[in-house]
Amino acid sequence: MCVYYLGRDFEFHLPRQVARKLFAAARAALAMLVAASAVYAQGGWKELAPVSCPSPVPCPSEGMTVGGVGEMIIGVYGFSRFSRLVGGDQRLTRLYHINRNSWSLGAPAPAPARGEQAYGETTHGDFLYVIGGRSGSCAGGACDNVERYHVARNTWETLTPMPTPRAAAAAAVRGDSIYVAGGREGGDGPCGADALDVVERYDIHSDSWSTVASLPSPRSDAAAVEHGGRIYVFGGCAGGAFLDDVFVYDPETDTWSSKTPMPTARASLVAGHLGDKVYAIGGWAGGPPLDVNEVYDIESDSWSIATPIPTGRGEAGVYSHGDRIYVVGGSLPGFGAATDASEVFTPHPGTPGHPDHGHGYGHGHGHGHGHD
Repeated sequence: MCVYYLGRDFEFHLPRQVARKLFAAARAALAMLVAASAVYAQGGWKELAPVSCPSPVPCPSEGMTVGGVGEMIIGVYGFSRFSRLVGGDQRLTRLYHINRNSWSLGAPAPAPARGEQAYGETTHGDFLYVIGGRSGSCAGGACDNVERYHVARNTWETLTPMPTPRAAAAAAVRGDSIYVAGGREGGDGPCGADALDVVERYDIHSDSWSTVASLPSPRSDAAAVEHGGRIYVFGGCAGGAFLDDVFVYDPETDTWSSKTPMPTARASLVAGHLGDKVYAIGGWAGGPPLDVNEVYDIESDSWSIATPIPTGRGEAGVYSHGDRIYVVGGSLPGFGAATDASEVFTPHPGTPGHPDHGHGYGHGHGHGHGHD
């Protein structure tokens, strides 16, 4: 018999066997609470309609420029495979409708067909900017072409070329400027040619280019975001090495500084950006595609771990929108083995008041920049 006290003047008695069952039930409930808290902390993924040209015809695609305007995700250029035998670089404009969970096609992009344009945040106002890339039609295999797509009008415009032709640079928008960092001189797939340290600034309103301070060390196939007026560059590769560096550029002083490295060195990753956190997702480090999802807290300069992406991959595209991160397409190395996977990550799913609680694919505001 076990005796239990309830305050100063009350007690009750339970048989030992009943008490053990109650304790076991309490432990199980506590374990479930801890597990639920862990899931809340790590976030959850949802599978979306596969990349299609248009729905319901899947077209696995890698090396696209991906961005978004409101409830529309745009994936342009890149390598697409339409069957096991037919595929190549494309001029496709693929449009994903978030509210309908379906794909359509927009106006074809200007020539040449290409892939591996600058990765990162290149949306400004109602425009998606496409910078550089890899193509056999460009001298040396690296392109200097710059185009922009007007989402509402479904039209394309060709702009002033980039001074340094390159593929697989990292790019981010600050105000009315796009900063393009690193990249490579060509090559076929990530880390396939000499990496660059050059950084160039595109002025959107004057349609002109200038050179700013170089990266601390060369790299290609990195990821980039803007936060608080500064440009953050994550990982990449150079000279056969996969990198874990995090560099920050301050346009006010035209200087770079280093932050705490990523836990996992890699290239060809994407960086989603929600609030003061950056989610470094997927990538490649010389072996199978990676499914890691590591969270950088900008304020504390520290890293934590979130739920891995279900489809590990490199060369994907990303759009941060409405407290979610959409990861679109990519490759399952070797490169040319494109995937049509499209998945969305919610850091804190299923909580009351959160957009994922009890309904569809979500609404909200994207991580956009500026107005034209």
